[in-house]
Amino acid sequence: MEFVNYIALGCSLLAFLVSLIAVARVGKFVKATADTDWETLANLTGDIAALKRTCQTLNNRLNGMNKATIPQEQIIQQMLEHQNVQPIRKGG
Repeated sequence: MEFVNYIALGCSLLAFLVSLIAVARVGKFVKATADTDWETLANLTGDIAALKRTCQTLNNRLNGMNKATIPQEQIIQQMLEHQNVQPIRKGG
């Protein structure tokens, strides 16, 4: 019956050590974010939103839901083809 007491003691010591580690991590987080102001938080939020849009676009491209933008060579070719069109003159 004594082994049950030793198991309980071991579990309680383990729980105490885990709680000390958690307190140390929370303290480290508080020190790291102590000088964070609202402007920095807003900048971080904007950066995260931009990263999210980029990831979603990449995932959509990989899944084939939308095509990538038109390649620049194709745009230049279309521009060269349409340069010989003469502008419409308004008569009078």
